[in-house]
Amino acid sequence: MSAPAQSSPSTPRPDIREALDRLWNWCARNRLHALLLAAIIGTLVWYFCGYEPLNGGVMSFFRWAREAWNSENDLEHGFLILPGAMVVAYFHYQKFADAEKRPSWLGLLPLLFGILLFIVAVWTLQPRLALVALPLLIIGCIWCLWGWEVTRVALFPCAMLLFMVPVGFLLNHTEPLQRLVASVVATMSNLVGIGVDRDGVKLLAQDGSFQCEVAGGCSGIRSIMAMTMLSFLYVHFNLNEPWKKLLTFAMTLPFAVFGNIFRVFTIVLASKWIGESFGTGPWHNISGFVITIPIAVGAMIFFGELLNRDWSDVKKKLLAEDAPASDPATETVAKDAEKPAGTPAPRPAAGPISYDY
Repeated sequence: MSAPAQSSPSTPRPDIREALDRLWNWCARNRLHALLLAAIIGTLVWYFCGYEPLNGGVMSFFRWAREAWNSENDLEHGFLILPGAMVVAYFHYQKFADAEKRPSWLGLLPLLFGILLFIVAVWTLQPRLALVALPLLIIGCIWCLWGWEVTRVALFPCAMLLFMVPVGFLLNHTEPLQRLVASVVATMSNLVGIGVDRDGVKLLAQDGSFQCEVAGGCSGIRSIMAMTMLSFLYVHFNLNEPWKKLLTFAMTLPFAVFGNIFRVFTIVLASKWIGESFGTGPWHNISGFVITIPIAVGAMIFFGELLNRDWSDVKKKLLAEDAPASDPATETVAKDAEKPAGTPAPRPAAGPISYDY
């Protein structure tokens, strides 16, 4: 009889220098693949950084993105997303090492779609489409070179690159959110005794001491942009089942709006009790980090922990509490009824002191 197969120990994640050494050794063993990989990287760098189809042939897609990563689009951290995705991929080293390497021509499907999207971006001068094409091109190349198992591990770091796409244009379509936040905050203010009237998206104190306006950026859209990235990372590293990930990620919008409602409410309180110049000035500038993000992140973590919790013990306790209490006399009658006819009744147990002589 053969001995049972022992599972191989997990490969420890190497440091950067060791990882580069292994990449160099892989290139030495697979020169054709290494040459193809270098050509792919060089092509991507050229077409995104060197090719200049925008503004009359003087601006590349990367330069446009770099200028669009600004405070107006709430994307000052845009230049950190690509390095961040590379760090996330590095933390998945074990999965990359264990994945089966089997090159596949199926990778041409996302690759050709990414190329088509890039051509459309050049033709229509829509740089956002080019940025969307980048993760598709990377996924297609990985699929062709190493196969689907490696591609599946790389899907999450590649999807992170979509957060490089500026979506500041959404600020022009936030009026429903603005009205919702203004209406809820006006109701909350009146409940605590601060008379506030709502005029569209404006909050006007009844005594004329202050007035606030829920602008497009204060509707919660900026918090949604930050929360989307945080939620994307949280569900990937903390939740396992796909339905839990999708549900928690879908709750990003209500969590961000919920946190932003309390932020605007604190602005009203500060304007009333301290002064309008403070409430709509310094406190307005820092309250997003002090109020909105902690509340939204806390709600997301709490929701995720509820989904991850093992509810079997709670269910057992609830069922045990709902079960009717048993009557000893009823149990004795039931047991006697189950005995066959003619069975003598059991003698009572003798006490500690016997009076039989």
